[in-house]
Amino acid sequence: MSRLILVPQYPTRLRYQEWWWREFPKQLKNYFDEVLVLGRNSGPFITASGDTFAPIAISMQFEAQQIKDYSKLKLRKDDVLLLNDLSFPGLFANVLFHKRPEKCFAICHATSKNAYDYFAKDRRIKYPIEKATAKLFDSVFVATIYHAKKLGWKNIRIFPFPNPPFEGKQRIKEYQVVSVARPGLQKQSKRIEKALAKRGITLIRPECESWKDYYTFLAKSKILLITAKEETYGYQIIDAIKNNCIPIAPNRFSYPELLSEEYLYNDQNIYELIDLMIKIWDENLPVPRLYMQQNADEFYRRISNIMQNE
Repeated sequence: MSRLILVPQYPTRLRYQEWWWREFPKQLKNYFDEVLVLGRNSGPFITASGDTFAPIAISMQFEAQQIKDYSKLKLRKDDVLLLNDLSFPGLFANVLFHKRPEKCFAICHATSKNAYDYFAKDRRIKYPIEKATAKLFDSVFVATIYHAKKLGWKNIRIFPFPNPPFEGKQRIKEYQVVSVARPGLQKQSKRIEKALAKRGITLIRPECESWKDYYTFLAKSKILLITAKEETYGYQIIDAIKNNCIPIAPNRFSYPELLSEEYLYNDQNIYELIDLMIKIWDENLPVPRLYMQQNADEFYRRISNIMQNE
């Protein structure tokens, strides 16, 4: 057993990093003598506006505070550090050049190599920084083979991310086709939406103030349509399945690692997508099983074992 220095992401409301903020310290304390959370006195936390993953200026302030917290910390020989986001905003890792525990690990969620990434316009400069920063860590954890291959780093470990700590309930289906994607070019395809609208299929989107609202919306929905142009994991799929909603997604990116081919479509062929919807409606296809379920359930134990024993 040892002490874990946890460096979480800014816990943007109603994004997965919000429940990571609560669950990581709660779960990982079962495997460490102590879990020290940098930035633990920050807050209250807010939602992100528009298509941003997190509120940018406030996220930088949050990470700057984490650096201050870390600079005051006296390191112990048994310390293990886990940085929950390698590249966004990307400030904290630089302090490890000056003060580094014996064991350092990081989680990577995206990359500037992704289509429509926040850093895509600066990819030529940003990606070499990501690659060099990754060398500061014993291992960098990613969720999918797709993401690992895209990065191509030697110290990558593939660990499906943990399941959300929420339980969905069976409900009567009020909505046929829905979307919960954040707005923006990366997660929404206006081309597909317009093509569906011409054929009388309009996507319904929720207005959620809480995780309960969000999960209730999914539980009332028949099909969750994903039209993203890039994805390195796909928490929406897990959310849908946990709420008895059928997710369908493009047959590329990370999605084939989460769903069987029966629930994937060619996003260049609108007729294939419509045929899949009709099949779900007419044949009453079951909610798919999640390929990574067991590994996701074991996430905290497995990652703790790696960080302490390798």
